[in-house]
Amino acid sequence: MKKLAFQFTVALAVAVSASHVVAQGAKQTLRLFIWSDYMDPAVIKDFEKKFGANVVIDTYESNESMLAKLQGGGARYDLAVPSDYIIQTMVKSNLLQELRAKNVPNLKNIASTFKSPKYDPGNKYSAAYQYSATAVAYRADKVKNPAQSWSVIFGSEDKIRFALLDDPREVIGAALKYLGYSLNSTSTQELAKARDLIVKTKAKKGFVGFDGGPGIRNKLLAGEIDLGQIYAGDGLQGAQENKNLKLFIPKEGTTISVDNLVVLKNAPNRDLAEKFVNFILDAKVGARISNYTQYATPNGAARQYLDPALKSNQALYPPAVVAKGFENIREVGSATRLYDRIWTQVKAR
Repeated sequence: MKKLAFQFTVALAVAVSASHVVAQGAKQTLRLFIWSDYMDPAVIKDFEKKFGANVVIDTYESNESMLAKLQGGGARYDLAVPSDYIIQTMVKSNLLQELRAKNVPNLKNIASTFKSPKYDPGNKYSAAYQYSATAVAYRADKVKNPAQSWSVIFGSEDKIRFALLDDPREVIGAALKYLGYSLNSTSTQELAKARDLIVKTKAKKGFVGFDGGPGIRNKLLAGEIDLGQIYAGDGLQGAQENKNLKLFIPKEGTTISVDNLVVLKNAPNRDLAEKFVNFILDAKVGARISNYTQYATPNGAARQYLDPALKSNQALYPPAVVAKGFENIREVGSATRLYDRIWTQVKAR
């Protein structure tokens, strides 16, 4: 009996020891919810190696779809990358938790223009990640000398094959700009005109559909469309692959948005999430990300490491005369329901 008891004790000790080794060696998993094709895979690998972690990425194509999934509670993520205008909505919905500044010392690298923004005073919840204007991309071998205007989409031309972003604020905003209004209009009459214009535009023979920025880029590269509304970064990525892909900022003006890293309220790994934010805000890492995505960086310390062609690109860093037409998408309060209703009507027709 003593021998049996001894054998059992030894076996139990070995089992506990083995379990401890497995637990000690287990990697933490960071779950990131982000726009598609918006992160350099090599940067992810470097983070995993440095912190002994696994990063799982899930993607979305609009702030509204991201918000709906998070509010639905069906999935638990550590981090998301919302645009500026929707952050206050996420705060009010109790979806975010504060960034602990002591864990994110690289917040100091964010350029002063992007520090303590109106949508998040004091960077309580967010850290600026990337920013970009919305542009029009076209195939120069198919569309010759297009007007530098939203008229190439909303005008009378019906032969060009085109696509629009699958994003309500971008599409409604572009229509409002073309009509001479603010893209943040809360006027029922102005929004009704924008809705009617989009419905009319959608009825054109050349309209192919709605898609995310990478999808529109890929359709242009594949020759499936001749022209499309696109985030400038996605357009510039495509231009690197095909010299016939060009883009311009419409003369009527356009949206400019800042995407931000935020830690979600129910993040399973808050500490690891903040390590990730701090890692991304490193100057050289920030530059690597922009060199990959072709989006502009709000990381002031990173700009010295950007590819020269990126630093001088006017679609990302426009001259003052062009930048005057830019507007940030803002939260529109109770008018949000009107925007949602218009988008539902547009999609249904």
